[in-house]
Amino acid sequence: MSEVKVAKVKLYNDKLKSGFLDHEIDDDDVILPTEAVGSLNLKNGDEVSFELTKKGDRHYATNVKLAKS
Repeated sequence: MSEVKVAKVKLYNDKLKSGFLDHEIDDDDVILPTEAVGSLNLKNGDEVSFELTKKGDRHYATNVKLAKS
């Protein structure tokens, strides 16, 4: 099982339902893909919990959930 991480949404496009998290690995941002967002209504600056998946040279967020305040 992957380790759960927490980060803020750095940049989010509501129309595409994808973006980037303010969490870097090897100087690359973690990608927030459409399938990880699902029905969440995210905004820039929202804090989320997530797990990481690596595909090729890129890191993607999976199991994304709004972090509890």
